[in-house]
Amino acid sequence: MKDENLCGCTLLRMEDMENAFLCGFDYVEFMGKYLVSLSEQEFAVLKKQTESYPLKVYALNAYCPPEIRMTGDGFDLRQAKAYAAACAKRAGKLGVRFVGIGSPRSRSLLEGYDRTLAIRQMKDFLKATAEEFGHYGITVCVEPLAVCYSNFINYVWEAVRLVEEMDCENIKAVIDFYNMEHMGEGDLDLRKWMPYIAHAHISDDDGTPDMRSFFRPEKKTVHRQRIRRLYENGYTGAVSVEVDIPVDRKRAADTLQVMRLQRNFNRRNRICI
Repeated sequence: MKDENLCGCTLLRMEDMENAFLCGFDYVEFMGKYLVSLSEQEFAVLKKQTESYPLKVYALNAYCPPEIRMTGDGFDLRQAKAYAAACAKRAGKLGVRFVGIGSPRSRSLLEGYDRTLAIRQMKDFLKATAEEFGHYGITVCVEPLAVCYSNFINYVWEAVRLVEEMDCENIKAVIDFYNMEHMGEGDLDLRKWMPYIAHAHISDDDGTPDMRSFFRPEKKTVHRQRIRRLYENGYTGAVSVEVDIPVDRKRAADTLQVMRLQRNFNRRNRICI
């Protein structure tokens, strides 16, 4: 199955994997910070459990905890590299292909912080992180975040420019329609940036940005159109619904149906070959 035929769901905990499987998702994403927090014994149990489901652990989201700084005060490249090595090792054992670098509290800047220095630190962070994940064939994807989360790298063009300047084979961008919508970019024409985009997220919320959730009924058409436009503009990757809540089987299944309807449209129109 090609990537453009894949629909996935992010998970907060291992217990949600069964519901994701029963809903029919093709793959799941675990939080990077969750994987690293596990003891060796706990990780061994998780790995064994994931192997009992015919689901790919395709990607990681929520890469790191706040104490791992990407830029700004407290930036420590040695600490960041050590964290990346630990996370990459476990991601490699799970067969992960992409890791999204969002983690807003790890990159938000104090007022007046030197932006030129911040960019230089971010590049050093991404290079070190990509080196560690590159050992396992995993692509690192920098994510533009809405200002409700962070004040650093908020627009798609900012993430793309960073990727372009770094010119590294396994450093790309992940787009998130939830963040894009908050920044007035929900229906942005992405065609010129497709070579730099490797993964995509989409979601709604339950009243606050801290509670991203499955699709609202009144926005299903909007989401369907955005996913369709994404593929029509040349995207060839997968799409995940990224949530901050446990997998509610009914809501997740309804969301997946919207994603699958769009996927079937793409197949009929030979967008996915």
